[in-house]
Amino acid sequence: MKKKFFLPFFIVVVLMASSVIPAYGAAEPGQPENTVPNGVTQEQWDRLNDDTIEFDELPDLVRYFNPDMLNSTDTIYDSLDNQRYIHDEMIRNIMDLKDEVDELENSGATDTVEGMEQYMILNMTVKGMKISAEKMGRSLDYLNRSNSSVQSNISRAAKNYTYYANQTMISYNSALSNLTTLQKVAELSNAALEVQKLSVKQGISTEAAVLSAQKELLSAQSSLLKLDNTIDSLRRSLCLMTGYSKEAVPAIGGLPELDTITVSAIDLEADTAKAIRNNYNLISKRHTTSNHSTTGTKDKEASNSEGEQNVGITMQSYYQAVLQAKSSYEAACISYEKAALEKEKADHSFKLGLLSKINYMQAQMSYFEAESAKQNAYVSLYQAYDTYRWAVNGIIMASEQ
Repeated sequence: MKKKFFLPFFIVVVLMASSVIPAYGAAEPGQPENTVPNGVTQEQWDRLNDDTIEFDELPDLVRYFNPDMLNSTDTIYDSLDNQRYIHDEMIRNIMDLKDEVDELENSGATDTVEGMEQYMILNMTVKGMKISAEKMGRSLDYLNRSNSSVQSNISRAAKNYTYYANQTMISYNSALSNLTTLQKVAELSNAALEVQKLSVKQGISTEAAVLSAQKELLSAQSSLLKLDNTIDSLRRSLCLMTGYSKEAVPAIGGLPELDTITVSAIDLEADTAKAIRNNYNLISKRHTTSNHSTTGTKDKEASNSEGEQNVGITMQSYYQAVLQAKSSYEAACISYEKAALEKEKADHSFKLGLLSKINYMQAQMSYFEAESAKQNAYVSLYQAYDTYRWAVNGIIMASEQ
């Protein structure tokens, strides 16, 4: 019967609509007026307010500073407070009416027909209100429990917001690593152009070679500008997700280290069982009513079974993506090591005058490309692993199920 209460459904609607609710007076990290929440140490709080966004801080930054999350939580708890106020008012009204019932009975007014009718009406009203108040009281007791639908919906919303913050920070780090490489490519392209211009003057190159070098430089500069804009957009999005204002410029940390041993230790079977147990969509289905009919029960069992199978298929897909990303990363590491050796040889040859500047820059370019490929492969591996772990913890985006 708990699923028939109005409040849990209202809460779901609030959370679904939270993305369009404006933020009013939301706290921002690093502000002196921020007070330490219950259950958080001063050291933890100082770290969250140090104007640096670290990957492992995202869950707490979202919880305490994300405007949408704060608005959703405030709206939910305000609604609960309203329900408590209504419940308390009902109890007071019941007591007042009960006093009137007792007064009618003690005064002898029930000896008359009119008095007895009044007594019966008030008495029935008191009984009806008691039943309603008891139901509301049980509902509030349930909603205040740590495993209630209220806490579950708040937890789910926080995880969803954190999931997207994770993805944004991963994309930011990916773009940032590409930026470093692209800057080096632009520098080398500019140096190559200067070499070609000098070679033309010396009569050992052509204008066509100069035009080709100019085209490569313009292409590198254009790509660099686009990537700069992408990085700025991702940075601003991450700041908004973690409660920072548009004007704030917090430092953004890198991705945590993930060794291949951890990836190799994945237990797909055990993780799939956890994912099925933790999946919020499946939890919601398990708590829906079957209308207490044979057909309803069978339909519910079939729906639950299908949902569990879909989660299992998704987990298998995520696992394969992790393995593929791991293989690609290991291959990229080998290629990078080879490129590093070739660069060392090129550095030595160039110092001895055995390698032209153009050929030396080409060797450097190969090294930077291998370095970029390795960094991108690591980001892909971390993203695949992170998505897999989110699924284990119950979060699979609707489009992925």
